[in-house]
Amino acid sequence: MNKKKKFLAWLWVALTSLAIFLIVPMARSIQKFVSAHWGRSLFGYSVLAVVGVAFMLLLYFLVFKLKIRSPSNYIWLTAVAGLYVYFTLKLWRVPEQAIHFLEYGVLGYFLFRALSLSIRDKTIYPIAFLGGALVGIFDEILQWMTPERYFDFQDIGLNALAVGLFQVALWKGIEPGIIGEKIWPRSIRTLSLLLAVNLLLLGACASNTPGRVAGYAERIPLFSWLLKEEPMNEFTQKHEDPDVGVFYSRLSADLLKQTDEVRGEHYAQILRDWKDKDYSQFLSMHNPLIHPFLYEMRVHIFRRDKKEEEAEKARNENARREALFISYKENIILEKYFTGALRKSNYTWTPEKKKNIEALVDKAKPYRSPVSAGFFRITEKTVWLAIIVILVSLAVVNYFISFSFCPEYRRLGTGRRR
Repeated sequence: MNKKKKFLAWLWVALTSLAIFLIVPMARSIQKFVSAHWGRSLFGYSVLAVVGVAFMLLLYFLVFKLKIRSPSNYIWLTAVAGLYVYFTLKLWRVPEQAIHFLEYGVLGYFLFRALSLSIRDKTIYPIAFLGGALVGIFDEILQWMTPERYFDFQDIGLNALAVGLFQVALWKGIEPGIIGEKIWPRSIRTLSLLLAVNLLLLGACASNTPGRVAGYAERIPLFSWLLKEEPMNEFTQKHEDPDVGVFYSRLSADLLKQTDEVRGEHYAQILRDWKDKDYSQFLSMHNPLIHPFLYEMRVHIFRRDKKEEEAEKARNENARREALFISYKENIILEKYFTGALRKSNYTWTPEKKKNIEALVDKAKPYRSPVSAGFFRITEKTVWLAIIVILVSLAVVNYFISFSFCPEYRRLGTGRRR
């Protein structure tokens, strides 16, 4: 009976995961149909409605079934529901992305239910979280291989967040009585294994750059169709220029100039069309992995113009000159690497403006543009070094837990081997 119960519980996990995967190739069609008949906002309203209904049902369960009187349970449950609502509203410009919260919330429930048949300590919550996160990674890989869909680390984060929030609701809101306090080495091993698989798969995705795809597609013709797919990831490159200083891009300096020659007029037209539209919406509509040239160019323009505005409002001459210096350097980057697109857009400086600003700044002063640099620059070597360090740490922790801190568990293991 126990085996049958486990089989059915994991069957629900498998069916939920399969449903998520099957939606991927149909997602664009569903999105267009819903948008045409009821509007895109229906996705967001649907998520809010489900969250509201689920919250009320859980409250009913806590009050009338479990008869829980502790305020902390209700506070945690309300906080989790509030976070679901908050992140759904944050995604309102692309409300269909909020469907991730429904899909992976349901998956989180079925994972907990299946795992609870064999894991009865508090590691069940991070284990369920990592299991859901793993499904989310495969979901994004499938999207990368699907025409008109693309891979996005942000979506992986949304998937994991949805599973994670549900586990917090169970852990602190429901507090299932079947989950004990003592943590067993076997659970730690399961947790470590899942974390290791997640990290290795994320590392592989990060390393799956266009150059690497081209490399294995050339050696294995079976994978040549992947060359048509959008990039999965591209590491930022550091560029040093004597006229600028340092700037960053997902493209090499030569590729920036080549892209400008081939696609500059097309990108200039897009910039003209978006001239009077919202800047943040432009960025959300033009993914930096899919449109790195256009995305980076628009951010350089924004920074240049913003600093020029700051110079006009500066309270002292030093602040004014510093703002103009940044604006001037950003313009040099645009003129040297986005030449054709800049010239054909509505964002070109007049020779007179450039001459006037140039006279007020120290052109030889070093500059580092933060555009595309991120808070800290991550190279492929850094990614894999971090993964290796974590994996080694997990191995060490598991060794000491199993053989140093749990002598009775070790004796049990020795007895079973006999």
